[in-house]
Amino acid sequence: MAEHAEFLVVGGGSTGTAIAYYLSLVAGKEVLLLEANRVGSGQTGYSTAIIRLHYSTPEVARMALESYRVFERFEDLVGGSCGFRRVGFVLAVPEGLREGLERNVSMLRSMGVETWAVSPEELKDLMPWVDVEGIAAAAYEPGSGFADPTETALSFARAAAENGARVVEGERVTKVVVEGGEVKRVLTEKGEYVPGTLILATGVWTQQLASTFGRTVPMKVLREEIGVFTRPEDFRGEHPVFADLGMDFYMRPHGEAETYVGSIEPPPTALASQDEGGRPISRETYMAYHERISRRFPAFERSPHQPRGWTGLYDVTPDWHPVICRDPEVSNLIWAFGLSGHGFKLAPAIGMSVRDLALGKRPEFFEPDHFAMERFARGRGIITTYGIGVVS
Repeated sequence: MAEHAEFLVVGGGSTGTAIAYYLSLVAGKEVLLLEANRVGSGQTGYSTAIIRLHYSTPEVARMALESYRVFERFEDLVGGSCGFRRVGFVLAVPEGLREGLERNVSMLRSMGVETWAVSPEELKDLMPWVDVEGIAAAAYEPGSGFADPTETALSFARAAAENGARVVEGERVTKVVVEGGEVKRVLTEKGEYVPGTLILATGVWTQQLASTFGRTVPMKVLREEIGVFTRPEDFRGEHPVFADLGMDFYMRPHGEAETYVGSIEPPPTALASQDEGGRPISRETYMAYHERISRRFPAFERSPHQPRGWTGLYDVTPDWHPVICRDPEVSNLIWAFGLSGHGFKLAPAIGMSVRDLALGKRPEFFEPDHFAMERFARGRGIITTYGIGVVS
């Protein structure tokens, strides 16, 4: 016999658990979260979980700021831990992007974000290890940093459960049945559910589920390889998160001696399957990262050359911004996918926004059609300052 769930959330990553949590604050036991494996075990578990506020559009900047406010007071506001480490964030750009960076900083400061533009000389004072050749300017956020992605998802899920929501792990959704413009049933490997509202927060698995009711979504899956580098003895301790648009890499500290490194814009050839997450980094990618970070931070020349790291996955839309909307054809279906590498840092605000959509309200941070799926067919993709991958 099918079980009814007023609000059925599919996907137990940082996005799905945040949605379940914020819905549980108003709907309690009417919320059901289904996760195919374990909470936080998919894309979220492979994330480097950077928390930053530098964005190009007011909508995403507002979401990032609200999410930041949650992360910095997570224990008080949500309960449990998110593992937030406030180490600072630096975005370095070449000359062609300097004016855009300064515009973004001005916009963010008008919203109350603590950030400012710094010169190459000031950056050198801030990060003595850096070689500033090719850097025209940088933006600095002293309050930003990174968190623990799995612990964050687990904390959201636990808090949702404490509010009465059901959190079910190890139950994979296999089919969504749509009839007459409405989701009628959701089939799993173990049973079936009748949702009042279905919310798909399924990341790289979204197209697979969409195809079960004849839909194609504007998304591709890209491979994002993360390298783990050991810093030499004279470059120890936590350092700021650093993103370099000119050299196409970002990095964040892990403990006192290690640094995680990834690419800002994975190449189009990095198309991946949904099950590649967690695979070891390739030697080719690792060595390419080693060369780039050693040019910017010469101390890395003395790091071991033994490849270490893993493969993460991005669900990427054509404009590298998410789809967060009610479906235009299916009345009780809400999408939250295509997070394009922004998902973790925006998770609290996405949770709040989807809660509002599910309750028939206007989201606080954006107009209802801003992240609509139809924007691509209408030629209204979101335009950003940099147009470069995950740093938009």
